[in-house]
Amino acid sequence: MDRISYLPDTILCDILSYLPTKQAVSTSILGRRWRHVWENLQVLDIDDRSFWSSGEASFDSFVNAILALRNADSYPIEKFRLTCEKFEEDAISTWLNAVIGPRLQELDLSLKVNVMFGINLPKAIFTCTSLKSLVLQGDISLYYGPEFPDVYLPSLKNLELNISRVDNKFLSGCPVLENLKLILQGYVYIPTIQMPQTLKSLTFEDYSIVCDEINHRVIDTPSLEYLHVKIVTPVFSELQISVSHFPNMVEAHVDIREEHKLDEHVCWVPMLLQALRETKLLALKPYTTRCLFSAPAFKFPEFHRLLNLELDIPFFNTNFLLNFLHSCHVLEALVIRIWEEVYVRTMDYNGPTPPTMVPSCVTSHLKSFEFREYQNAADEYEFVAYLLQAGLVLKTVTIHLKSGFDRETKYNIVRGLSVIPRGSTICQLNFH
Repeated sequence: MDRISYLPDTILCDILSYLPTKQAVSTSILGRRWRHVWENLQVLDIDDRSFWSSGEASFDSFVNAILALRNADSYPIEKFRLTCEKFEEDAISTWLNAVIGPRLQELDLSLKVNVMFGINLPKAIFTCTSLKSLVLQGDISLYYGPEFPDVYLPSLKNLELNISRVDNKFLSGCPVLENLKLILQGYVYIPTIQMPQTLKSLTFEDYSIVCDEINHRVIDTPSLEYLHVKIVTPVFSELQISVSHFPNMVEAHVDIREEHKLDEHVCWVPMLLQALRETKLLALKPYTTRCLFSAPAFKFPEFHRLLNLELDIPFFNTNFLLNFLHSCHVLEALVIRIWEEVYVRTMDYNGPTPPTMVPSCVTSHLKSFEFREYQNAADEYEFVAYLLQAGLVLKTVTIHLKSGFDRETKYNIVRGLSVIPRGSTICQLNFH
């Protein structure tokens, strides 16, 4: 007995909403009971990749038929996802105008079009009061110049932008935005980006280029809890970052680099680290830690809540690590990784000599230590021995040997580290 067919339309539509729209529509051939069920769908997921063999005209006809035959008056679209490659933007604008309505909550567009600088979206999107989530990727432009439309998205909480052009005015029209993923690439014509103050989560990747100008990124977001930032500043552009204090920060990942400027540090990285002092997890990539190495008279902020620290360092320096540990009062897990690159030269650490006393976190809180790309240099060996002996509550120490060691060398390294006395009776030493 076909029990599924006896379910009410609302449940059947809910089931079909998890399928790509092309598959959902194909259920109409199952029998009379299914013939018109798909017409009540309020979730559409349309992708042209399944039409590549039949051509663009076939895909256009399919989308036009879906939007024409569905029961739009009784079941307005709530979620719409479109992935397609088009050579004209008129059809896309027509489809979007048909989709935008008072019940639309989620809109996800991934477009590739043959239009320089990307297509402009219908202005009705910018005042869709029901919209809660917006994802824009590909050849889409949010730059309208002096005639930028009014933006008011009072319900928008999730926004992802990976597009060709962005205008700062768009972000200012999202008064309750909580989650933002912003990826900037190519030439950005509005160099100042002001992050909304309401953000709780920010993923920001900046590869933008502004010739002979200054890029200014303002992250004044006091409610921010999660930060993933990757910024690459090109050789002919200058970058300035303004940040506020983040008292609610939980997790921060920072990857800053200056291409072709390896002898210069980014002066605002210490300021950013100071703003992140309340985070519980901090992950710094090698160019970021390199900026801290070279910063003049730099002193680590006090991390009173930091539990997990992940450091990718371009070269090993004991004083740098000890100074960092002295500022991490309740640290429980430490991961360091030597990230060697042939064009990054070793440099002196400009920070102060660390105190002679053992960092408080090492004796009372540190439970896990992981060393990746371990090469068994003298200073590396001494640091591992230092933690093994002083770490009174250590549970696990994991050493990942750098590839390239022969079997005998590996054996000698393991034997040498294994005989070091341990301050914790429950500490397990693992090798990989």
